[in-house]
Amino acid sequence: MSSLLSLLSQYNILTKTAEYLSTLDLLHLGLANSSFHAIILHSTPIFNRLKLTALCDGTGLTARQNFQGIYYALRPQDFVMGKGRKAHYDEELEVRVWNIKCDAANALPCLSCGINVCEECRYVPRVRDAPLYRSSYRRPQNDPAMMSRNVICYCPACDGGVEAGLPLSLSKYCDCDQYTRWICLVCKVKEAKINWLYYENLTKGNWAWDQDLEDGMCLDDHVDRRAFWCPCGKRPPRNGNVRCAWCRKRHDLDTWKDEDPYYIPAFDEELDFSAG
Repeated sequence: MSSLLSLLSQYNILTKTAEYLSTLDLLHLGLANSSFHAIILHSTPIFNRLKLTALCDGTGLTARQNFQGIYYALRPQDFVMGKGRKAHYDEELEVRVWNIKCDAANALPCLSCGINVCEECRYVPRVRDAPLYRSSYRRPQNDPAMMSRNVICYCPACDGGVEAGLPLSLSKYCDCDQYTRWICLVCKVKEAKINWLYYENLTKGNWAWDQDLEDGMCLDDHVDRRAFWCPCGKRPPRNGNVRCAWCRKRHDLDTWKDEDPYYIPAFDEELDFSAG
């Protein structure tokens, strides 16, 4: 009788087997020993090909249902300090019609890592959270708190390299929508962390900068102005591009703030239950 190793060494059997495993399962199998590693993980093109047919692993839905990670319920700052620590508000219940199971076989590649993720497991804000709708705003630049987060600015040299490296797209401007982006939970967490580090370390408010903010790129930030730096350390010009920190495409500065930041179709559109 043929062993599992000898069977998986045949590429057509390996690809067929991958259709019944998640990418995480394939990774664990490839790490089982050196022989499986040579078959599954040694060749990056082969592993990438296997990922295209793999199942969704269900971790995104589990995190959303159990309030894990960025699907937090209530954070410490949402409580009134003092005896009893009462919450400022009761979190909205998730009453929309969601599938209760991961749709493992009906998945699409994550836009960042390429791992297959289903509709229920891709990252989407669990509910519209309050106050100030911390994470459930639709567009990256339309922060209801009017803070210049989720944007990034580059010096002319770096900006040209970023523009040249963008994938082919129908629009030259950012069209990101948090409710339609197909991104897995792991990549979303990494993205949020990177964006926060940029905002914390490479931007400064007017209270923390003792030189003229307007010598370079400067954007409105809540009730103040905020200076931006390129990741290389240089100061972008005042008339430079403002790019989306998610997709790296430019923002159309004539219209990028026109949309209502509080309007979210997934929550605000009236549902028509008359259709059969």
